[in-house]
Amino acid sequence: MPTLKEIFKESRVLTLDQVSKIRKCSIRTVQRQFAELAVFRSYNKNSRYYTLTGTPKFNTDGIWGYRGILFSKSGDLKKTVQRLIADSEYGLSGNEIGDIVGLQPRSFMQHFREMDGVFREKYGGVYVYFSNDPTVYVRQSRKRSQICEMQKISDAVAVKLLVAYIKYPQLSAEELSVTLARENRCHISAAIIVNFLLFHDLLKKTPDFRP
Repeated sequence: MPTLKEIFKESRVLTLDQVSKIRKCSIRTVQRQFAELAVFRSYNKNSRYYTLTGTPKFNTDGIWGYRGILFSKSGDLKKTVQRLIADSEYGLSGNEIGDIVGLQPRSFMQHFREMDGVFREKYGGVYVYFSNDPTVYVRQSRKRSQICEMQKISDAVAVKLLVAYIKYPQLSAEELSVTLARENRCHISAAIIVNFLLFHDLLKKTPDFRP
């Protein structure tokens, strides 16, 4: 009779039923064997599929897909969503979470409106999920606000802003705003300029920059 490792070496992902038929034993026996030999369980396909812990090649988000079957280093989908939100730079919207986990958000997010360690807040009419750790939330919400402000800037305006910033490094954000309006007819507030430069870590290069 082939061992579990041999079976999974042949077929990287299997259901309980498939393993029980190959090993000619009951599903309950397979479940006991899985408990002794660590496995990952899929978070889609009704969580029917299993793979050994050494098999997945997780991406930077901790997700691995095999023939449409999805696994997470965190285990189930709820734990995965909690981890992604806690680790995110600027919180995550439902669509952003869906893009990461490879699922339509409407198929699962309604079940996760109340999650431990997470709360949601509206930004631009869209719910964004943040960590409820006060320190992490402050960082995430600030970054999200910067993104919302940046969305108000077209690529053409962003280029003009960067050119002016390099050309006039001594100017404050308010003075840059006036300069852009006068020289380029670009009307952009000092607050948006600061958020744009902060988001791209450009203010760190000029510590004397004045908002």
